[in-house]
Amino acid sequence: MATVVNERSIYQSMVADCKVEAFGLQLSQNAPCSRRGSVHYSFDYAQQVHYPSDPMQPGPMYFLCPRKCGVFGICCEGIPQQINFLIDEAHSSSKGSNSVISVLDHFFTHFGLGETTVHLHCDNCSGQNKHRYMLWYLLWRCCLGLHEEITLNFLVTGHTKFAPDWCFGLFKQAFRRTPVSSLADIACVVNNSTVSGINVAQLVGHESGQSFVPCKNWQKFLESSFKPLPQIKAYHHFRFSAREPGIVFAKLFADSNEERFDLRVKPSIAFSPNPEIIPPPGLDNKRQ
Repeated sequence: MATVVNERSIYQSMVADCKVEAFGLQLSQNAPCSRRGSVHYSFDYAQQVHYPSDPMQPGPMYFLCPRKCGVFGICCEGIPQQINFLIDEAHSSSKGSNSVISVLDHFFTHFGLGETTVHLHCDNCSGQNKHRYMLWYLLWRCCLGLHEEITLNFLVTGHTKFAPDWCFGLFKQAFRRTPVSSLADIACVVNNSTVSGINVAQLVGHESGQSFVPCKNWQKFLESSFKPLPQIKAYHHFRFSAREPGIVFAKLFADSNEERFDLRVKPSIAFSPNPEIIPPPGLDNKRQ
């Protein structure tokens, strides 16, 4: 129990520091490392919603085959503001590493505050967050100088309630009261779910097939440069630094000793220009 309390206090301390650093700012496009200081972000998936939906409909069988929409939120508690990525099922490859990293990369490019140091919090889901590709992506960002330092922090299993859940709750309350028939309607619900503009919608793609946030093959792009971290699931805190490219510092818990791991395949790292884009999967015949 003491470990849980300590881990929660670390999260709350990072949020408190971010409220000072990000005071008066708004999530918008900024050049990498254009603002000295640290910012804290939390990210998570919400339970998917279905549309069309009407609060006055007789029951769930009214619409025979509703369309699915995933929701991925990245929250800056210091502002506070959350970007909610709405992922139509025709644009959903999976909830795996390529999808999560692609959305996170799009967020840093188009909504990041340009901070030099970033602290990230997420839950312990190994399929979405706690895997080799996430570590490799953050190493890649430091190698390219997109951040000077990054920490990746995982909440203890069973104690993962944090800011994104609060924003998702505000959105779901509004969704249950509002008739929706399209992705644009869901985006309006997200944007209008709070008076102060805490929730902001970002479409990943349109029903017509147009893609706004492309999913990229980060797995293939990074696997030739880095190697896996042994026993990755045991650690809860990771640190990456541009001063030591390819090195990850890991701790079991916040008060544990830091261990150093070299994940470089070769002493010198060379990257191909950009990861290739994975085309949207679309709808199969059954779903159509």
